Amino acid sequence: MSSPTVQHNVQLSALAHNRIHQALDAAWADSTLRKYRSVIWSFLLFCELEHIPPIARCPASEVLLCAFASSRMGNLAGDSVRNHMSALKAWHAYHNAPWHGSSRLHFVLNGVSNLAPSSSSRPPRPPVTRSMLLVLAKHLDLSVSLDACCLAAACVAMWGQLRLGEILSSWEKSFHGPLVACRSNLSAAFNANGSRKLFLPFTKVKKNRGEEVIICRQCDLSDPIQALEHHLTLNVFEQNLPLFCYLSPAGICCLTRRKFISRCNSIWSAAGIPTASGHSFRIGGTTELLLSGVPPDVVKALGRWSSDAFLRYWRKLDLLAPRHIENLPPT
Repeated sequence: MSSPTVQHNVQLSALAHNRIHQALDAAWADSTLRKYRSVIWSFLLFCELEHIPPIARCPASEVLLCAFASSRMGNLAGDSVRNHMSALKAWHAYHNAPWHGSSRLHFVLNGVSNLAPSSSSRPPRPPVTRSMLLVLAKHLDLSVSLDACCLAAACVAMWGQLRLGEILSSWEKSFHGPLVACRSNLSAAFNANGSRKLFLPFTKVKKNRGEEVIICRQCDLSDPIQALEHHLTLNVFEQNLPLFCYLSPAGICCLTRRKFISRCNSIWSAAGIPTASGHSFRIGGTTELLLSGVPPDVVKALGRWSSDAFLRYWRKLDLLAPRHIENLPPT
């Protein structure tokens, strides 16, 4: 983040300040920081165009915050502009600057949201379904290392309600061990069906405390256990390497989010199925479990949802509602 000078009321050593900034630098995920930096750059450019002196940019007055928010009016969805304000608020907190956003900014954001064009709102991302996994299993060449790895990752991600960043590296030729699930993090089968546990060393909520997920056996070709076992038989590597890496002509490669999504979407597009995004696997697993009759509180626990936010990701309510509500007995 950019670093305007902010005065502090106490005198600390350089070492103490360095430790504070080291902790703050680790407070946000890399993907979040990239988005925040983009917003801060846009804000500073806006200030330049409005001839706002540097000293008046941080802390920003509520008038300046309202002006920046309203500059997005008619172009962005309300939620996007609120996210921009969250980025600026985090920027202020990083530099120990007071945040002056109050009631007036709240009302401006409401107005920006009400005036947003319909084209600014994206339709809900479609979930990955069991049938889509079956299409992958049918059309991927499972004798090829990459395809076997992709099918295993797809089945594990959907049935485990996983974020792709928890299991896939950002780079093909390297990985950060404390952030990506490795082969040593996969347990042996813990029941007669062969279901396994997977420890995620870093997650969005628990950070480096990590979390454990259950990967359960399924009864068709979308079975994550069968896909995992085939992948691990074909791609035999050391236990300290990522769970999802494969052998390529160039040597051992980590499966990246980009290559994984590209390979899956190439199969789905050829089959006339709409393409999916990375988050589609997590919401797809949630939806599939609910459609299968798994109680919502169990789905919530399995998906490691820390609140009822997962309710916003339910898909196919036209199928879920009749299953739970039609033909209720009279009271």
